[in-house]
Amino acid sequence: MNLVPMRFKGVEWHHNPREITFSCAQSVSERKSPFGKAYIQNTGRKNMVIEGEGELFGADCDEQFRRLLRLFQSGGSGVLAIPKLGIMHAVFEKLSVKGYPKPDVLRYRFVFREVMEREQDDSPRSCLCAQGETLWDLSYRFGVNIDRLVALNPDVKRPDEDLSGREVRLC
Repeated sequence: MNLVPMRFKGVEWHHNPREITFSCAQSVSERKSPFGKAYIQNTGRKNMVIEGEGELFGADCDEQFRRLLRLFQSGGSGVLAIPKLGIMHAVFEKLSVKGYPKPDVLRYRFVFREVMEREQDDSPRSCLCAQGETLWDLSYRFGVNIDRLVALNPDVKRPDEDLSGREVRLC
């Protein structure tokens, strides 16, 4: 299986972040009654916060950061895909340089915030397979169940078949 890079709105990170933290919380309020009792009310889950940091490497690390900065400045929500952790709708909330830039290395931090109410579904409906990709790779990359991909693509004989250059349905 090919290692899938982290991506947001179709822009891929050259190097996956070194560290990622997911923060989940419930919205809870305490109500006091006149007789000394307290009542706890859980009003639901808050939007998840995804924070991380990493390094950009190479002679073009400043251009890599400018590309992330342009993505951040474009605003709006989009699909955030993180390897082995799934896909969610999110907004790019914060981007910063961490420490003093060194030659060919730039450390950065980022924050994404989950959007639970989807403004629109901009998930791809199909994709053109890259060299050596299989249904297993697509299942991992797009977070689509392998059985669902097999059912959507009856012309594919085996999930490990090389689909280079072929159009594959994702939903």
